[in-house]
Amino acid sequence: MLYGLGALSLPILIHLWHRRRVVEVPFSTLRFLKAIAVRTSRSSKVENLLLLLLRCLLFILAICAAARPVMLARTAHLFGGEVPRTVVLVIDNSTSMGYRATGQARLDAAKTCALAVFDDLKQGDRVAVIAAGDRTELLVAEPTIDRAVARKAVEGIRLTHTRSDFAVALREAGKIASRTERGIRQIFFFTDSQETGWRSAISNPAAVFDTAWKQAEPQFVIVRPDDAGALNACVKQVTISSPFLAPGSTVRGVATVENFSSTPLHDLVKISIGNERVAQRSADVPPGTAIEIPFEFQAPFVTGRWARGTATLSGDSLPDDDAFYFTLPVYQPPRVTVAEGTSLGPERLRPGFYLRKALVAGTENATQVRSIAARQLDDAAIESETAVFLADPGRLSDRSVARLERFLEGGGTVVLFPGDQTRLTDYESAAFLPAKPMASRNLAAGRQPVHIADIAHPLFAEAWDTGSPFPALPQQRLLDWKLNANTQTLLTLGSANDASGGLPFLLYGERGAGRVVIVNASADRTWGDFPLSPAFVPLVQQIARFSAAQGGKPLRLTVSDPVPLPPTLPRDKAITITQPDLTTRSRNLTAGADARTMLLERADQVGFYQAKAGEETFSFAVNTDRNESDLRPIEAAALDKLAATTQLAGREAFIQWLSRSKGLVPLWPLLLLAAFLVFAAEGILSNLMARRRAQGDGQQILTGRLNRRRMGVPFYEPAAEREAKP
Repeated sequence: MLYGLGALSLPILIHLWHRRRVVEVPFSTLRFLKAIAVRTSRSSKVENLLLLLLRCLLFILAICAAARPVMLARTAHLFGGEVPRTVVLVIDNSTSMGYRATGQARLDAAKTCALAVFDDLKQGDRVAVIAAGDRTELLVAEPTIDRAVARKAVEGIRLTHTRSDFAVALREAGKIASRTERGIRQIFFFTDSQETGWRSAISNPAAVFDTAWKQAEPQFVIVRPDDAGALNACVKQVTISSPFLAPGSTVRGVATVENFSSTPLHDLVKISIGNERVAQRSADVPPGTAIEIPFEFQAPFVTGRWARGTATLSGDSLPDDDAFYFTLPVYQPPRVTVAEGTSLGPERLRPGFYLRKALVAGTENATQVRSIAARQLDDAAIESETAVFLADPGRLSDRSVARLERFLEGGGTVVLFPGDQTRLTDYESAAFLPAKPMASRNLAAGRQPVHIADIAHPLFAEAWDTGSPFPALPQQRLLDWKLNANTQTLLTLGSANDASGGLPFLLYGERGAGRVVIVNASADRTWGDFPLSPAFVPLVQQIARFSAAQGGKPLRLTVSDPVPLPPTLPRDKAITITQPDLTTRSRNLTAGADARTMLLERADQVGFYQAKAGEETFSFAVNTDRNESDLRPIEAAALDKLAATTQLAGREAFIQWLSRSKGLVPLWPLLLLAAFLVFAAEGILSNLMARRRAQGDGQQILTGRLNRRRMGVPFYEPAAEREAKP
């Protein structure tokens, strides 16, 4: 703005252009008026020069005020002014601030810089303190003159495992600054200025630097702990392809390693289950890229329901992202509930008789089977089961349907065997079914050939294939089904040359995280001798094993994510939650708890959690947000587009800046006031001069001078001519 001082040439040029010209006029005698003429000429020159100086001074004051100069606070005291100062300290404590550039975490360096501000404060200055992670903590919400309280708040800030988001913290800092009535307002932001933390502010700057910020007009200083380039790599993700861990089985997976550095990464990825290292692979990752590293291992013996796994690098300056935590369900024998329709007579005539026999057949099979009446589904505990077999259940109540829906949302398996007790209209209430029955069809006597429509489906793994075809079935009746869009037909009954060719026999659909299987035959012998065929036992047991393999659905969570309620936990018992630091929390569910109910509002720690209700347990892993692994700071030019900032790096640079700008007070309001006074003085002086120089005819004669404004007016007009005018 100081370049505007060139505008001083304007009043000077105007002054020179409008200089008065003296017109010589012959006159009889002026010897008695010489002294008056000399005195008048000198006075006019002084007045004109003073008027020019006032106009130039007005320009100077206005231009300097626009440049917003400042003066030291102690200088302001010389003028009798007390200048209050409000300082807001915003300290970034997100995961990336744990990076150790020089052996010290960046958060500790940032706190050291923040504490240096207290040495710069004078009596009466007020301080507010904010911790900025993914959510803002107003540690000292109202500016206080109690420095001990503010210092304690700064010293008490601890590193979190959360992602960085600066928008909310800066908006709150602006609000605090805007509430101060007068004085100096300063916002110091101590951060590594990670680019990912500025994304929300860049996408919507008006929400951060809003009206309150503009009204406060704070001095905004961003202080980075250092300007060292960050070298960092992380285990970004681990994907396990094996559905569960069974002792002695081969477990396969892929670890994704990303290198954020400018140099190649040469490291080892170590896979551990519990405290046992089960695999390790070399990781050679080029700069700025990510690669997938496959691994496999023989599953060790693990007790309990869940195995805890860790994939780690050797380690670098940011340890929080060098380990990736994951859980893997340990194979458990299938837990099956058989819900059958009511039936009179001996047990062998009940719809679920052959199902129970098939599920427990074989000495190596450890399937746990429980049998209940279908009406008991209203209250029976099925959350911990892997599968519920419905054997000709009849019409299900609305409560039973709702509980089965919740069971499916949690990853369970529901298997339906229709029968004569269930009418076609009874299926309308079971909205979870992947197909709708349209009619009942009678088949010709004899065995019906069966064709496998999807040989690659895991339901048939190691059971049937093209070399081991599915045996023909002695089926006499089945239902015609109208399939939903995503329903799969896994087995078809009959030959293409028969009238009944291609009829669906085994249907498969997914519901939430669970699965629904429809076997288009009765579980008893009312629709044929399927229960006595050689395919019945292996098919039933294969479905049970499939349900056990799919029953455990690990949660993949990051810090700050809400934790959904595990569907396998019973709702009628208190839940004890053990956090990674081994502290515990309790949770009692309400009667209306469903899939939308949260176990925890947010996960605050990194590591393994365990939720236990009765005998049922559920484990899950929580990791840091891998966006925090990219430590690149935002470019200075991008910050300047958001707001006027002063950007510093390192404690020494910050201390020097404090010493240079110690107690600066805005000077421009005083300059504007002075400009107003000069403008008023110039107006008064110019009016006085104009009045005094508006001479009449007689005075013109006395001075012998003519004003340029009177050029063309006769110098002397005879009295006769004046009297002759009307």
